[in-house]
Amino acid sequence: MKNILFLILLMPIGLFAQTKKDIEPRNESFITIDILSPFFSHYGGRYYTPRWRLGYIKNLNEKAKIGIDIGYGDANISLINTGDKYSLWEIRPEYYRIINPKRKTLKYFAVEAFYINQKERFISQHFFDEQNNYRTFDKADYSRQKFGVIPKFGTFINLSNQIGLNLYTGIGISYRINKYSNFVNLIEDQYNTEHFRPYYRNEGYKIRVEFTFGMKLYYRIKN
Repeated sequence: MKNILFLILLMPIGLFAQTKKDIEPRNESFITIDILSPFFSHYGGRYYTPRWRLGYIKNLNEKAKIGIDIGYGDANISLINTGDKYSLWEIRPEYYRIINPKRKTLKYFAVEAFYINQKERFISQHFFDEQNNYRTFDKADYSRQKFGVIPKFGTFINLSNQIGLNLYTGIGISYRINKYSNFVNLIEDQYNTEHFRPYYRNEGYKIRVEFTFGMKLYYRIKN
């Protein structure tokens, strides 16, 4: 929640700061590191998917850029607690369209595609299988694949001649596939309404709306 409030407070800086000063279009590229991804959690802190995400953005021309982010995380390098044998990798290509390349603070529209592959071992968990049967187990291996496309709006905020922040938000669509294997003591059980329904870990596929927001620190390389 604090991250969301911080992002909301910072966004107006990117929208309005330095808008009165025009500069000549420049040829530049960026090396980025995502500030929030090492602390990713979902559903009130019940589900953690931290990863380190590095990126590179390159100019095509004064109004267009392309970029790619690659992320990786596992239980050994995570800054926060994860499940047993947790690992995740992702790839995110992106196309940027600069609204006005002559502005000192660049604002843009972008389209990002992504693929995520996650593996983890769960201990004493419960889930709904593909037939919507409620099941519990003592141990199981879990895997998740996720594809999606997200239109985004963002801004590059200069903190110095070479360092800055890339703030963004967007909404799109995703397709998720969850699988379980190698069960120990798998049984069908009576659903307990006091349990938090683990719909984000249910077996099978799901199409859903995907919301994103983020903040990257970038280092500018002038060509």
